[in-house]
Amino acid sequence: MKPSICTLLACALAVLLIACDSRQASSEQPATPAVTTAPVEVDTDKPFPDTGNQVIDLSPGNVSIRANQVDELELLNSVALTAGFQLLTGDVAWGTVTVDIREDTLHAALAELLKGYPYQIVYTPAGDGKEVLSEVVVGGTLITATPDSAADTATEIPPESPDVPPDSGHQQVALQELRSPFAEVRARAAAEIDPVGDALYVLTDLIVNDPAPGVRSASIRALEFSSDPLAIQALTGCLKDADLSVVIECITTLEYIGDQSSVIHLQPLLMHYDESVRDTAAGAIETLQ
Repeated sequence: MKPSICTLLACALAVLLIACDSRQASSEQPATPAVTTAPVEVDTDKPFPDTGNQVIDLSPGNVSIRANQVDELELLNSVALTAGFQLLTGDVAWGTVTVDIREDTLHAALAELLKGYPYQIVYTPAGDGKEVLSEVVVGGTLITATPDSAADTATEIPPESPDVPPDSGHQQVALQELRSPFAEVRARAAAEIDPVGDALYVLTDLIVNDPAPGVRSASIRALEFSSDPLAIQALTGCLKDADLSVVIECITTLEYIGDQSSVIHLQPLLMHYDESVRDTAAGAIETLQ
């Protein structure tokens, strides 16, 4: 028996309704959330300094120095100020430098900055068997390590030119030390420098104006081998110093030099209130007359 047209239409309509219900149910299901990947953060470096600028970062045990075409001496002074050591320089032809030193030791960083120059890095005891970098000397004749200090000389000093006085490098370093803010450094330099040229003027100024009696006394002793009129003038002037040890040092230095013109300046000290000054002055006058 053949199905009627109505029956066929009814079946087709039923199939169509079932398909529509299925599609509607499918569209009502919750959507699966999309999986997203968080972007990876990239640690970018700080920008390199502009021309003529520098950045110095000091952390325990390490230092980073980034500089772009800066004056070498200016950079070294900045490092010294940041790290807390004293920089002493001789006659050096400084230039400009570009460096990118990352997280290195201070010693290694200085070696990198000073390559090509004669230099010395000095360490001093800091207790508990430790040593601290206290001084860096660049140029000229370098100092010799003492039992209280350890020096690391990483570059050999080139031979001095025949046209340059033998100790000119050392003289320049000592002259720089005479202007140090530390009294003990000034006193040491006064004991080592030759009282000639600019050094004589600096020494005579220290005799009159230095606030530390030890520096004034060391500057006086430095003039023992000078017969320059400027030295005699400074020595006779310091006979009025407020510190008795300085006055006595001055008397003995004038006696050692042997300039008889100083007798007239020594005679008033025979009436000095301090016995040791009177006795020292009397002995000097007796020697000089």
